[in-house]
Amino acid sequence: MESMKRSAISRRPRTGLVVAAAAALLLAGCGDAEEPASDSTTTVATEQRTPATGTTGDVTVTDSSVILGDPDAPERVHVYQDLNCPHCQQLHDLMAGDVEEWAQGSDVAVEVTVVDYLGPRTTHAFSTRGANLLALVADVDPEAWPAVQDALLDMQPSTTTEEITDEQLVAAAREAGADLDEADVAALESLAYSDWVDAATAQAAAAGVNYIPQVWVDGELVGGETHEQTLELVREAVTD
Repeated sequence: MESMKRSAISRRPRTGLVVAAAAALLLAGCGDAEEPASDSTTTVATEQRTPATGTTGDVTVTDSSVILGDPDAPERVHVYQDLNCPHCQQLHDLMAGDVEEWAQGSDVAVEVTVVDYLGPRTTHAFSTRGANLLALVADVDPEAWPAVQDALLDMQPSTTTEEITDEQLVAAAREAGADLDEADVAALESLAYSDWVDAATAQAAAAGVNYIPQVWVDGELVGGETHEQTLELVREAVTD
């Protein structure tokens, strides 16, 4: 993704968006934030790390998200996704061209919150580990964050038990352009960014995000019965 302008974060309220019924949206989503399973096989490091907030390179890192594009843009598209959610991957791929166009301009910023709703429900905990890796990249090489996000969504496990190792995750991130050293690899293996991932997940739940994917425009949920319809509604919302 080309370099983008950066500055302080701002938002403005918006009204009058078309909001589809929650039941319809659930047909094109997965996961929820309630009653997580307790059989996760991952461990969490005792010494936690947090990505440095601020504007660096191609992204702006906040205390629970990453912003692509000018954070001062008058419009804000906020995407909530889980790396292990196939619907999130489908919507992400569908929106890719628009996100790139918005991020290169000054009218629309795209904020991405990566949640861990599905990690505790699978033996491989791909959501948990992938979100930790993205937090790590946001900290040590934020310019590579969009490409690593693409790579991780593309390598979703096909089953709840398919194993993707930390070595494979790191290799995918490096292939996408992230500059990771062995200390960074150790941080991933120990899930050193779990506090930041938990903060993102908690922020999403507090905002009312109980399934994913979800897209909000200037503080209002926008969604349709299909991902294509959702994208059309988002486009309408940012051009009103």
